[in-house]
Amino acid sequence: MNKEHLVYILDEQVSVGFTGKVNALDSNTSQMLGSIFIKDGKIIDCTYKGSNSIKAFFNLCVDEFDVKSLKYIVEPEVIDQRLETIHYPYSVLKRKIVEVIEKYRAAKQQKPPGNLKIIIEADFIANGSKVDATEFSLLKTLSDVNRVEDIYSKSALIDYEITNALVSLRKKKALRVLKNKE
Repeated sequence: MNKEHLVYILDEQVSVGFTGKVNALDSNTSQMLGSIFIKDGKIIDCTYKGSNSIKAFFNLCVDEFDVKSLKYIVEPEVIDQRLETIHYPYSVLKRKIVEVIEKYRAAKQQKPPGNLKIIIEADFIANGSKVDATEFSLLKTLSDVNRVEDIYSKSALIDYEITNALVSLRKKKALRVLKNKE
């Protein structure tokens, strides 16, 4: 494994009980994209491209394997325990990284363009149709925003979960896609 890969860096920092953050930067522009916060060798929070917590962590991991234009800077820092939003041990997170990447790759071709607008079909709600927890979460987000780009940024779901829920709800005729006039 390359020493510049995120998993290698996290393995090393967790094993030594590091406290601080691992900053993720665009390797071309050095723009800060996010940070993973570690306290006493435990990953406690993450920010990445406008998202937070576990969603940010997994989106960062997906970009690490998909985009591959990231570099990392390890920065010792005092971390406030109140930041803790991620409660999984690193061993569990590491196993889930592989699962999330596989599911992301499977859903990648089905992700709609960011400029489309999606609305909930009133008949679907009026009929009291059944939805699972992921679909319900997405419907809550759709009640606030309707552009695909906004749905992906505002939803607490991981990106592949959003894509799968959009596909599932579309098959159930719960959603209507509007053509963007812009």
